[in-house]
Amino acid sequence: MNEMKPFFGKLVLALTLCAGAGVARAQFAYNDGIGQNGDLLVCFRPASGSYDLVVDCGSVSVFTNLVVGQKITITNYYSPSQLKHTGTNNLYWSAMASARPPGNIWVTRPRASLNTQSVPWPCKNSSQQGSAASQIDSIGDDASNIASGGSPFGTSPANSNTYVVEPEGGSSSGGFYNSYSFQIGANGNLGGAFWGDSSGVSVEQSTPASFTTAGQPVRADFYQLLSASNGLPATYLGYFELSPSGVLTYTAGSSPTILTAPQIVSYVHKGTTNTISFTTVSGGTYTLRGTNSAGLATAVTNWPAIGSSLAGNGLTNSLVEVITNNSRLYTITAQ
Repeated sequence: MNEMKPFFGKLVLALTLCAGAGVARAQFAYNDGIGQNGDLLVCFRPASGSYDLVVDCGSVSVFTNLVVGQKITITNYYSPSQLKHTGTNNLYWSAMASARPPGNIWVTRPRASLNTQSVPWPCKNSSQQGSAASQIDSIGDDASNIASGGSPFGTSPANSNTYVVEPEGGSSSGGFYNSYSFQIGANGNLGGAFWGDSSGVSVEQSTPASFTTAGQPVRADFYQLLSASNGLPATYLGYFELSPSGVLTYTAGSSPTILTAPQIVSYVHKGTTNTISFTTVSGGTYTLRGTNSAGLATAVTNWPAIGSSLAGNGLTNSLVEVITNNSRLYTITAQ
């Protein structure tokens, strides 16, 4: 039984790709999903800014073939310093890949709550998913064009064979240099190609304005949508996690619960009953512990447990003690 501290997952796998000083940079190269499983793109855009970042992580098959628990450090495909062009506060990001035909796609769905998996996307037919797959390929192909120069919207300040920093801009008439932010659309739904819905169907996760100082990561789930499974829920593959330091990882399989230390928000004494209210997260188990002044020399984790433990639900919850004396000190532990 421990008093919980914020926990962040370990980062264990991936090949570091970087350009040495004085070495010519390789050209960004995207392998699209025409007739094959295409490359996985991880894309970032600021809520307000001048540049996007598009990262090519190689064939999506590398990700779909991982065994449960295996991790890939996405940051190894680009330098975290490239996020200086987008920032990490008020940032939108997603991951996606395609195969057409038959119109299969792999795409993220944001979590509303850190420890709660999102509802799977519904699979659609080859025509509907094919439109989204085509839009995904356009993001990758246009990133290659921007990296090669000649974009009417500006010059990329940095790129390599695995990432390109894009000047934001685009044209509906098609100039083959449209940025990620232009093609994903204001609603984060691949410009309306995702299910043909031009409203708020977003594949992007976002970060708060205080992300770099908040101490909590954000997660987005990764799904496989096969057009042959039209009408069925998408297959859950794993999750992406972006830390406040800008490190992004992908983990195959289910995610562990991240527990933050519970905070006691109120104490009410009425008659012989003390009611202690505190913050919780889903997946945590909370125990009220108490002692008197003589017990202060003992570690709080060794204070006697009072009553039954309580399962967290992300809300403020309460535990009570019926007392026989007025000298009581309380703490809440979680596991």
